[in-house]
Formats: sequence, structure tokens, C-alpha cells
Amino acid sequence: MFEQGRVEYYVTFMTADENHADANGMFPTLKITGDLGETNTGLLDLYDHDDMERGRKDIYTVRGMLFVGNVQCIEITVRGKDGWKFDYIEVHSSRNMEPAFFYNTDGIWMSTKSQDMSVYKLCNN
Repeated sequence: MFEQGRVEYYVTFMTADENHADANGMFPTLKITGDLGETNTGLLDLYDHDDMERGRKDIYTVRGMLFVGNVQCIEITVRGKDGWKFDYIEVHSSRNMEPAFFYNTDGIWMSTKSQDMSVYKLCNN
């Protein structure tokens, strides 16, 4: 991934605790939008860890990002062959440690299958 800035972002995925909510071969990216702009994570994957497992929390550290100020929205895009359901996604940066939480209140399943969502935008009002 190329460097966009000098800020680290910390992205937490909490996978839902229900049948088939976990994912293998799922490759998400996140666009983070704030009151000062937007930045993109690139692929999120914990290479030495089986991430996105049922009922588990995974934390991704993404370096070289632009500072967007107060995080207002996220847009998650998934690639791959599996489906995945999250309870929430938490985002904060090394410059703003106040976390922003985005809850899957609509019960959306993420996948590239036609009945699911491959791109999903969540905003805090």
C-alpha cells in the first residue's frame, strides 16, 4: 500500500456470534470519511491470524493514512467468495483516540453474492 499520510488508524471488526457469520477468503477495505476529508485502508487482513471468526474481535493497524478529523462515515467494500456478518466496526486514529462506532443494526451480510452487500456505507449522525 502506498503512503497517504503519517497517521495510524485502528480498525476493529466485531464478527457476529451466529451461524455462518465468520468468513474465510474475505478481503475487506475501508474508506474512512471525517470532517477534514477521507482516506482508504487498502486490504485489511491479519496475515498471521485467522481473522473474521464468529463472535471474535479483530484489530487492524493501518499506517501511513491521512488524518480525516472526527470520523463520521465508513464505507466497507468486500472481495472474495465467502459471506461475513459483523456486529460493529470501530475506528480511531493515533491523532484522535476517541473511537467512532458503526453498528450493523440492519443485519447486513457482506459478500459478493447478489443477495448480499459488497459495498456498505454507515454514518453517525
